[in-house]
Amino acid sequence: MSNANYIFDATEENFQQGVIENSYKAPVLVDFWAEWCEPCKQLIPLLEKLVADMPGQFVLAKVDSEAQQALSQKFQIRSIPTVLVFKNGEMLDQFSGLIPEQTIRDIIAKHIVTAAETMRNRAIEDIQAGDLTAGMSKLLEAEKLDPENAMIQIDLAHLEAQQKNYPEAKSRLSRLKLVDREKDDVISLLNKIEFTLTTENAPSIDELLKTIEVSPDESLPRYQLATQLISQEDFEAGLDHLLYILQRDRKFQDDAAHKTMLSAFTLIGDDNPLVGQYRRKMFNAMH
Repeated sequence: MSNANYIFDATEENFQQGVIENSYKAPVLVDFWAEWCEPCKQLIPLLEKLVADMPGQFVLAKVDSEAQQALSQKFQIRSIPTVLVFKNGEMLDQFSGLIPEQTIRDIIAKHIVTAAETMRNRAIEDIQAGDLTAGMSKLLEAEKLDPENAMIQIDLAHLEAQQKNYPEAKSRLSRLKLVDREKDDVISLLNKIEFTLTTENAPSIDELLKTIEVSPDESLPRYQLATQLISQEDFEAGLDHLLYILQRDRKFQDDAAHKTMLSAFTLIGDDNPLVGQYRRKMFNAMH
């Protein structure tokens, strides 16, 4: 494969595919340059030389900052040349100015895709194609290659939860380092598992609806109903039932309705308008 396959001009139109999607296969260095910039004219040949020296280990995306001002603004480029390093869909590193070749090599080396990451990417392809068995097998192989890789552990937990192996998924997530346990997707998955485990041995939704119709102020069946609805992503109905308990039985199971609403907000995500709406309702009910 020629070096040209690893070098391209990035634009606003092809950035998603060329940079973000490609970065799951190999690191992508995004070089912001301009025709009038003398250091840029020295850096580009150096980066192209590294592409030739390290074929397939990274991709070089060149952004003409004058022609692609929207991209420059999006990434808050203050000076050029500036190089951003993308991997797994995220911007993980950057440098500005003309720096020594060895320093650039060291930066690239930090982000080169490992054998474990390659196996993980193959597993994700299997999972997306619906072959969960092959995906699990490859993820376990990736885990052997790199047991400390948090992304592999999180992928395994997602797949275990999908296969209803909730205790193992929860245990796996609990073994992550604190910085990884605090990631949004990990917190969301843990909350989803908790909701599912809470409802595991509860009566069916139909039974619970009949129970609260007869005994509307009985908190336990209403709470079981709320958690089941939330686990099935019927968020508004579930939150309404939790709010009902919060307004009438604040002491139920050590303020369980309040705590569960907070967990539900994390699961739903702050970008969902329901979260702001029900935070206000919760506040009013508590005060």
